Amino acid sequence: MRVLKNIASQLHIYLLWLFAAALLWGWIFTFVTDTRPERKVTVFVEALDCRDRDLAVELERTMPEGIRMIKVHPFTYAMFDEGTLLGADLYIVPCSHVEEYRESFADATALPLAAGRTVGPEGGIRIYEADAGAGGADGYITYAPPGGAGEDYYLFFGVNSRHAAALNGTGDDAALAVAERLLEMD
Repeated sequence: MRVLKNIASQLHIYLLWLFAAALLWGWIFTFVTDTRPERKVTVFVEALDCRDRDLAVELERTMPEGIRMIKVHPFTYAMFDEGTLLGADLYIVPCSHVEEYRESFADATALPLAAGRTVGPEGGIRIYEADAGAGGADGYITYAPPGGAGEDYYLFFGVNSRHAAALNGTGDDAALAVAERLLEMD
Protein backbone atom coordinates (compact mmCIF):
# COMPACT_ATOMS: atom_id res chain seq x y z
CA MET A 1 0.00 0.00 0.00
CA ARG A 2 2.83 2.35 0.88
CA VAL A 3 4.48 1.69 -2.49
CA LEU A 4 1.31 2.67 -4.36
CA LYS A 5 1.00 5.82 -2.28
CA ASN A 6 4.62 6.67 -3.09
CA ILE A 7 4.04 6.15 -6.83
CA ALA A 8 0.83 8.22 -6.74
CA SER A 9 2.60 11.10 -5.04
CA GLN A 10 5.22 11.18 -7.84
CA LEU A 11 2.77 10.58 -10.70
CA HIS A 12 3.15 14.10 -12.12
CA ILE A 13 6.92 13.55 -12.51
CA TYR A 14 6.36 10.24 -14.30
CA LEU A 15 3.86 11.85 -16.65
CA LEU A 16 6.30 14.67 -17.42
CA TRP A 17 9.01 12.15 -18.26
CA LEU A 18 6.58 10.19 -20.42
CA PHE A 19 5.62 13.37 -22.29
CA ALA A 20 9.28 14.38 -22.77
CA ALA A 21 10.15 10.89 -24.06
CA ALA A 22 7.24 10.97 -26.54
CA LEU A 23 8.39 14.37 -27.86
CA LEU A 24 11.98 13.17 -28.18
CA TRP A 25 11.02 10.00 -30.07
CA GLY A 26 8.64 11.96 -32.29
CA TRP A 27 11.44 14.36 -33.19
CA ILE A 28 13.82 11.45 -33.88
CA PHE A 29 11.20 9.73 -36.08
CA THR A 30 10.67 12.94 -38.08
CA PHE A 31 14.41 13.47 -38.40
CA VAL A 32 14.92 9.94 -39.75
CA THR A 33 11.91 9.84 -42.09
CA ASP A 34 12.10 13.35 -43.57
CA THR A 35 14.62 15.38 -45.51
CA ARG A 36 15.41 19.00 -46.37
CA PRO A 37 13.04 20.82 -48.76
CA GLU A 38 15.80 20.91 -51.41
CA ARG A 39 15.73 17.10 -51.56
CA LYS A 40 11.96 16.50 -51.67
CA VAL A 41 9.00 17.44 -53.81
CA THR A 42 5.79 18.17 -51.90
CA VAL A 43 2.32 17.77 -53.42
CA PHE A 44 -0.88 18.94 -51.72
CA VAL A 45 -4.23 17.53 -52.85
CA GLU A 46 -7.65 18.94 -52.03
CA ALA A 47 -10.07 16.21 -53.06
CA LEU A 48 -12.76 14.02 -51.56
CA ASP A 49 -10.17 11.37 -50.80
CA CYS A 50 -6.53 10.78 -51.60
CA ARG A 51 -4.49 7.67 -50.96
CA ASP A 52 -1.53 9.93 -50.27
CA ARG A 53 0.97 7.30 -49.14
CA ASP A 54 0.22 5.02 -52.09
CA LEU A 55 0.47 7.93 -54.51
CA ALA A 56 3.79 9.04 -53.00
CA VAL A 57 5.18 5.50 -53.36
CA GLU A 58 4.05 5.38 -56.98
CA LEU A 59 5.60 8.77 -57.76
CA GLU A 60 8.85 7.77 -56.06
CA ARG A 61 9.31 4.92 -58.56
CA THR A 62 10.42 7.51 -61.12
CA MET A 63 11.96 10.17 -58.90
CA PRO A 64 13.85 13.02 -60.55
CA GLU A 65 17.61 13.12 -60.05
CA GLY A 66 18.70 14.78 -56.82
CA ILE A 67 15.37 14.16 -55.08
CA ARG A 68 15.31 11.83 -52.08
CA MET A 69 11.54 11.66 -51.52
CA ILE A 70 8.15 12.79 -52.75
CA LYS A 71 5.56 13.71 -50.13
CA VAL A 72 1.84 13.81 -50.91
CA HIS A 73 -0.51 15.36 -48.36
CA PRO A 74 -4.18 16.33 -48.16
CA PHE A 75 -4.75 20.03 -47.47
CA THR A 76 -5.84 19.14 -43.93
CA TYR A 77 -2.23 18.10 -43.20
CA ALA A 78 -1.27 21.78 -43.07
CA MET A 79 -4.12 22.77 -40.76
CA PHE A 80 -1.76 24.02 -38.03
CA ASP A 81 1.29 24.87 -40.15
CA GLU A 82 0.48 27.23 -43.00
CA GLY A 83 4.19 27.44 -43.92
CA THR A 84 4.15 23.82 -45.07
CA LEU A 85 1.24 24.53 -47.40
CA LEU A 86 2.72 27.75 -48.77
CA GLY A 87 6.07 26.09 -49.49
CA ALA A 88 4.61 23.22 -51.51
CA ASP A 89 5.81 22.46 -55.02
CA LEU A 90 2.55 21.22 -56.55
CA TYR A 91 -1.14 21.61 -55.75
CA ILE A 92 -4.18 19.76 -57.05
CA VAL A 93 -7.36 21.72 -56.35
CA PRO A 94 -10.94 21.83 -57.63
CA CYS A 95 -11.90 24.70 -59.89
CA SER A 96 -14.20 26.15 -57.22
CA HIS A 97 -11.27 26.63 -54.79
CA VAL A 98 -8.71 28.13 -57.17
CA GLU A 99 -9.52 31.71 -56.16
CA GLU A 100 -9.01 30.85 -52.48
CA TYR A 101 -5.38 29.78 -52.98
CA ARG A 102 -4.38 31.77 -56.08
CA GLU A 103 -1.59 33.74 -54.34
CA SER A 104 0.22 30.43 -53.80
CA PHE A 105 0.15 29.46 -57.48
CA ALA A 106 2.59 30.20 -60.29
CA ASP A 107 1.26 30.56 -63.84
CA ALA A 108 2.28 27.45 -65.78
CA THR A 109 0.86 28.44 -69.19
CA ALA A 110 4.34 29.05 -70.67
CA LEU A 111 5.66 25.59 -69.76
CA PRO A 112 6.04 22.95 -72.47
CA LEU A 113 4.09 20.70 -70.09
CA ALA A 114 0.99 22.85 -70.69
CA ALA A 115 1.17 22.50 -74.50
CA GLY A 116 -1.83 20.60 -75.82
CA ARG A 117 -3.50 20.51 -72.40
CA THR A 118 -6.40 22.55 -71.10
CA VAL A 119 -5.10 25.49 -69.09
CA GLY A 120 -7.60 26.87 -66.63
CA PRO A 121 -7.94 29.70 -64.16
CA GLU A 122 -4.77 31.29 -62.80
CA GLY A 123 -2.56 29.20 -65.13
CA GLY A 124 -3.37 25.74 -63.78
CA ILE A 125 -3.25 22.65 -65.96
CA ARG A 126 -6.43 20.55 -65.92
CA ILE A 127 -5.66 17.18 -64.38
CA TYR A 128 -9.24 15.91 -64.06
CA GLU A 129 -12.09 16.55 -66.48
CA ALA A 130 -15.46 16.15 -64.76
CA ASP A 131 -17.42 15.66 -68.01
CA ALA A 132 -15.22 12.74 -69.04
CA GLY A 133 -14.93 11.44 -65.49
CA ALA A 134 -11.23 10.77 -65.90
CA GLY A 135 -7.94 12.36 -65.13
CA GLY A 136 -4.40 11.95 -63.89
CA ALA A 137 -3.81 9.79 -60.82
CA ASP A 138 -7.51 8.99 -60.52
CA GLY A 139 -6.60 5.57 -59.18
CA TYR A 140 -5.24 7.36 -56.11
CA ILE A 141 -7.38 10.49 -55.91
CA THR A 142 -11.19 10.48 -55.62
CA TYR A 143 -12.19 13.58 -57.55
CA ALA A 144 -15.97 13.10 -57.69
CA PRO A 145 -18.47 11.51 -55.32
CA PRO A 146 -19.75 8.08 -56.43
CA GLY A 147 -22.49 8.67 -58.98
CA GLY A 148 -21.91 12.44 -58.79
CA ALA A 149 -20.74 14.81 -61.46
CA GLY A 150 -17.95 16.49 -59.54
CA GLU A 151 -15.94 19.35 -61.05
CA ASP A 152 -12.74 19.93 -62.96
CA TYR A 153 -9.47 19.82 -61.00
CA TYR A 154 -6.32 21.72 -61.83
CA LEU A 155 -2.64 21.11 -61.17
CA PHE A 156 -0.69 24.16 -60.06
CA PHE A 157 2.96 24.85 -59.34
CA GLY A 158 3.77 26.59 -56.08
CA VAL A 159 4.98 30.16 -56.38
CA ASN A 160 7.58 29.38 -53.67
CA SER A 161 8.63 26.03 -55.13
CA ARG A 162 12.32 25.17 -54.98
CA HIS A 163 11.79 22.72 -57.83
CA ALA A 164 10.27 24.85 -60.60
CA ALA A 165 13.25 26.68 -62.09
CA ALA A 166 11.47 27.03 -65.42
CA LEU A 167 8.86 29.20 -63.66
CA ASN A 168 10.71 31.10 -60.97
CA GLY A 169 14.38 30.69 -61.88
CA THR A 170 15.43 29.00 -58.64
CA GLY A 171 16.42 25.43 -57.85
CA ASP A 172 15.85 22.59 -60.27
CA ASP A 173 12.92 21.34 -62.35
CA ALA A 174 12.02 18.26 -60.30
CA ALA A 175 8.45 19.51 -59.75
CA LEU A 176 7.94 19.58 -63.53
CA ALA A 177 8.93 15.92 -63.78
CA VAL A 178 6.56 14.98 -60.95
CA ALA A 179 3.75 17.04 -62.53
CA GLU A 180 4.25 15.32 -65.85
CA ARG A 181 4.08 11.94 -64.12
CA LEU A 182 0.85 12.95 -62.33
CA LEU A 183 -0.75 14.08 -65.59
CA GLU A 184 0.17 10.81 -67.33
CA MET A 185 -0.99 8.46 -64.55
CA ASP A 186 -4.19 6.50 -65.12
